[in-house]
Amino acid sequence: MDAKKFLVSRGIPFEERDIRTNPDYLRILTEELDSRTTPTLVLADKVIVGFDQAEYELLASSAGTKRKRRLSEAEPNLSNPRRAPLLKSG
Repeated sequence: MDAKKFLVSRGIPFEERDIRTNPDYLRILTEELDSRTTPTLVLADKVIVGFDQAEYELLASSAGTKRKRRLSEAEPNLSNPRRAPLLKSG
């Protein structure tokens, strides 16, 4: 299983950013996130470099708990990489 399939299978919303087609996404990956690996997933202040299923499982259980607590709130802002999971592919 890869990162994208994992997130989709768990119903976790994410924004996929293609570093091959947008130089700004590559700059964010390398300069702001200090990563040269894809996928790099960002949620709040947590950055997961590469696909680590154990860490993604923790993320999924955490996201499920938070989602239950904010059922009446709006979905996270997917345009802000610090607010929603972000999968960068390359």
